[in-house]
Amino acid sequence: MVYNRPVSRRLSKKAHHNPQGVVRAQPSSQSPKIRGVPVTVRALTQRLDRLLARDSKELRKTRGAPAIDALGSYYLLHNNSVFADHVDLEVLGRKTGALADYERLLLED
Repeated sequence: MVYNRPVSRRLSKKAHHNPQGVVRAQPSSQSPKIRGVPVTVRALTQRLDRLLARDSKELRKTRGAPAIDALGSYYLLHNNSVFADHVDLEVLGRKTGALADYERLLLED
């Protein structure tokens, strides 16, 4: 019994000769190239929580408009008192090593 199989459309190796064996996409001039592996805010805050717990510090997100004006979106606690206010997550992540050089913070809209 003969089955109808699709015919392979593979070209010879000479037609696709690439010394590295890698197919590279042509960069589009319309969209800017974003470098780095995206890391969500949630993932970064979890990493920071684990690192800061070693020093008895906590990263907290501020709730309420008056508190955001006073403390910023994020602040650090140490022994139940405010240790640092107006904390930038990306800067803190890079300083503590929670965010590598090849990673970027994916901001939520």
